[in-house]
Amino acid sequence: MTGISPYNANAWAAAGEFGAIAANVVSMCTPTVYEPTCLWKYPPTTAFLFAPFALLEVRNGLDALAMFMFVTTTAGVVAVGQWMRARSPLTLAIFLCACVISHPFVFEVHATHFEGLGVIGIVLVAVGLATRRTTPIVLGALLLSLKPNLYAGLAVVVLAILVARRDWRTVAWTVGLIGAANLLALRLYPEAISALLAGAGPISAVGWATTWAFASSVLPVAIAGIVLVYAVAAAAFALAVRFAPAERRDDVLVAGGAAIAVAVSPYVHPYDLLVLIPAFAIALVLSERIGQPARGILLVTTAGMLTAGTWLAIAGSGTVTALPGVLPVVVLALLATAAWAGRGRTAVAFRDIATSAPGSAGSSRP
Repeated sequence: MTGISPYNANAWAAAGEFGAIAANVVSMCTPTVYEPTCLWKYPPTTAFLFAPFALLEVRNGLDALAMFMFVTTTAGVVAVGQWMRARSPLTLAIFLCACVISHPFVFEVHATHFEGLGVIGIVLVAVGLATRRTTPIVLGALLLSLKPNLYAGLAVVVLAILVARRDWRTVAWTVGLIGAANLLALRLYPEAISALLAGAGPISAVGWATTWAFASSVLPVAIAGIVLVYAVAAAAFALAVRFAPAERRDDVLVAGGAAIAVAVSPYVHPYDLLVLIPAFAIALVLSERIGQPARGILLVTTAGMLTAGTWLAIAGSGTVTALPGVLPVVVLALLATAAWAGRGRTAVAFRDIATSAPGSAGSSRP
């Protein structure tokens, strides 16, 4: 909010001159304000997003930024609600209610971070892949590029899909625009590269919410735990894709790919878990194809994990090492379970929709 480069350690040290709020931010940097841990750990393209708020007085700028983050986070949840295309209004209501009381949403709004933009980006990419349109994919990728450490795994999944389709036009536009934006930003902040490299080690050491840290602690031998946890995650992702209905396979690939991306990220904060929401949404939608009572059980389990499960994972992190790191694996397991349990029921489900539609041959008329 000061208008000075966030990669400048001296600027952080002097931030207290802008009032108590700025001084409080600096006080939370450890161990000193000159350590790399106190510097901005995101690509310089974020300057294009946050610079306008620096035009305001610090207090007003922070208030405007907080409102912007709240709106984008809420918009992300609403976008997922539209994208999930739930057959039942009850499923949509359960999802929306579960989202707004989940720990990732509450903490995201409280911390005023920008994962909401990432959720919107995930939806845009999924829509673009499903409709085979370039523009949504490019726009979504631009939003996701604001936090590459969190979405690198998803980028690999999407790139593999585009290459398999030989959609070189979308690949070229995406790489070209992201590259141009970053080159322009680096021209404005050339010190960003050295600052990011210097801070990579300290920031990756903060791994209390990562899947890596959780996996390395579940068994006496760390490597065995890592192999086990990531094998489960990979198998769940593969099963979800394998048994997903054809019309939702791209959505499963993207939502599941986002969960995989969180699982392999070297640094995860609790608000980063917001990007798991699309996977929870698709798990709820796929469970609609399952007969009762299994449908109800899976709906309650999925919604319960999004609500109580996310809070318990944070609360239990003091007892179980990096417990929040298990959430990407859990949502992938729920996604796989819903896809597997509903296998072969897609045709029946769509036949039911067709026969109940107004004007169809099987519908009743007054």
